[in-house]
Amino acid sequence: MKQEIIRKLSAAVAMSLVVGVSLAACGGSSSSAAASATKTGSADGFGGAVTATLTVDANGTVTDCKLEGAQETENIGGAALEELSKQVVAANGPAIDGVAGATVTTKAVRKAVAAALGVELAEEAPADSAAAAPAEPAAIVPVEGGIQIGQAYAAAHGTKCFTEAVAVVKDDVILAAYLDDFQFTSADAGVTAVPNSDSDFAAGYAEGKVLMSKRANADYYSKMMAEKGGSTVALDANFDAIQNFAVGKTISELEDVAAKGAEAVDAVSGATLVDTAGYLSAIVDAAKNAQTTQAVEFNGSSEDLKLNVVYGAAHGTKCFTSGAVATAGDTIVLSYIDEFQFAGSDAGVVGVPNSDSDFGAGYAEGKVLMSKRVNADYYSKMMAEKAGSTVSLDANYDAIQNHVNGMSIADAEALSKDEKAVDAVSGATLVDTAGYVGVLVDAAK
Repeated sequence: MKQEIIRKLSAAVAMSLVVGVSLAACGGSSSSAAASATKTGSADGFGGAVTATLTVDANGTVTDCKLEGAQETENIGGAALEELSKQVVAANGPAIDGVAGATVTTKAVRKAVAAALGVELAEEAPADSAAAAPAEPAAIVPVEGGIQIGQAYAAAHGTKCFTEAVAVVKDDVILAAYLDDFQFTSADAGVTAVPNSDSDFAAGYAEGKVLMSKRANADYYSKMMAEKGGSTVALDANFDAIQNFAVGKTISELEDVAAKGAEAVDAVSGATLVDTAGYLSAIVDAAKNAQTTQAVEFNGSSEDLKLNVVYGAAHGTKCFTSGAVATAGDTIVLSYIDEFQFAGSDAGVVGVPNSDSDFGAGYAEGKVLMSKRVNADYYSKMMAEKAGSTVSLDANYDAIQNHVNGMSIADAEALSKDEKAVDAVSGATLVDTAGYVGVLVDAAK
């Protein structure tokens, strides 16, 4: 490809020299201003136009390249523009090697530079169809006596929120559980909103609304429960009571209690939520999902396991990350990653629970909130089309989890600060791999 570009570029340069000689013969000057020229071209990038402004001397050599792409992803394509500018000058044209992880931006720069110089890019050979298809997640390897982690989303409490449940199991026994709810509230309520609510993610909000975690705003929500319903038990204390009740029970035992409906609350010491049964059912679903994930060996006491979930901004500004970690001492035993992002309501994605009810009133017109895990096929296809990814999103998440599982918190933290973390994680291709590890570290801490 490079030879074809160079051949066409040489022809273009030769033609410009002929024109220059002709102008001189007609009395044109050979001033330094006429010895160089500024040429501009543009092409579509990841989020908008990428423009290349080139300075070309009298010999046809590119002496300077300025690239602009205001809509390119800040940490990926946007960060690559400076390096790509240097490559254009070094290559004297569009035959650049590019930057790993910024495939779309690299292609846009090649096209923009070629347009500026008036040359045609040689067509790239089509990628092998087998290689272009996102890779399937790795097969589950049985681990006798191992423990597993899983996650589920549910409409456990009415129609104005949705529940995230996480469970750790050994065979059919629940060893740990975690509950949280997400709900929209007024932007002026003074709550702690989910990450990136002050950035692009907020474009999915209806005017005057913001998305919050009830756990992160337990004081605010508990006060509201007390004022409106006379509750005397804080929300997070209710969640903790339900979680503690689930620990040590088999999935079927917990399912039986949840089947009691409104009477289930009487079986759970310390719980006062009328929808206790709904939360128990969410834990059951998470436990069943856990049985389908990769197990890890664990020889310690289940009493030493601590399960926690945090929310972060691992990948840009358009989504937020949920990171769940089960630790034993200073070791990360198990981990789980998911992300939430808004999509077009006509995109055919599966929205989070209650998206078709009151919770959906918090959406901007034409938007719906989705879990990337639940919509892994949709999102992986988009990654393949826009960035040439050959590893599915859920396979990337799993690769990061599998790498972190078994690490000390200190070692994982060191990895989270490594700019080349993706190179250390077998099976991962996400340029923001370090960011995901960082969220898991925060959960572990």
